[in-house]
Amino acid sequence: MVDLATSVLGVSLPLPVMNAPGAYGSPRELEALLDSATGAIVLPTATVHPFVHAEFRSLHNPGYDKLLPLTRELVERAGARPVVASIAGGTPEEYAHLARAFAEAGAALIEANLADPWIGATLAPFETAAQLRNVCGAVVAASPAPVLVRLPESVNRHYRPIAEALRSAGVRGVVAKNDFVDFEKFLLEAGGDFDVVVVGGAASGFDVQRVLAKGAKAVQLDAVLVLEGPRVFARLERELRHARGERP
Repeated sequence: MVDLATSVLGVSLPLPVMNAPGAYGSPRELEALLDSATGAIVLPTATVHPFVHAEFRSLHNPGYDKLLPLTRELVERAGARPVVASIAGGTPEEYAHLARAFAEAGAALIEANLADPWIGATLAPFETAAQLRNVCGAVVAASPAPVLVRLPESVNRHYRPIAEALRSAGVRGVVAKNDFVDFEKFLLEAGGDFDVVVVGGAASGFDVQRVLAKGAKAVQLDAVLVLEGPRVFARLERELRHARGERP
């Protein structure tokens, strides 16, 4: 049988496919993932305080303290599948606090969400290399778990200085949109020492195999997961085995 396992920043996943933090994020939906073939369980992005804003709906959440008990429960029940915490804050200190809290609750990976429009409008982490280093350095220093940084989509900027700032802060993994402008351009300009998780753009196991062949470590599902539900992971697992030459 073909081994489909992968690793992201040293954390093992039995399947290189998981949910995106914006897809399947309610407690009931996250619990449904426990009965699926997903390779990891990604929590919705959490902030220090409950977040509700008419212009930034993608960041709506009840606050991290409401998600910590669920995190511990999922970690206990997930078995070999890691739980990934997605965090966002208005200051480097908030990011650091959240990273430490979720890692201590058992999250195996911390995804620092620097992609949400609210983060760009308030913290502006990509405005200067120094600001990016400051935010990422605070997260890395506070977190016992490895840290991924979620990059904004289609930023039309050079990735080489971004990669240099991430390296200097101790970050070795990113989450990027699955397209040329984001994922492939990052790989071309950043060098080969980053673990990259891509978001979207994969609706079959063959799509997943193509992305992995380009250099990604894993794929986060968004629209196809919302459309098909958790059973999509079993389908992608079968198709990925077929794409790698396994026959029934």
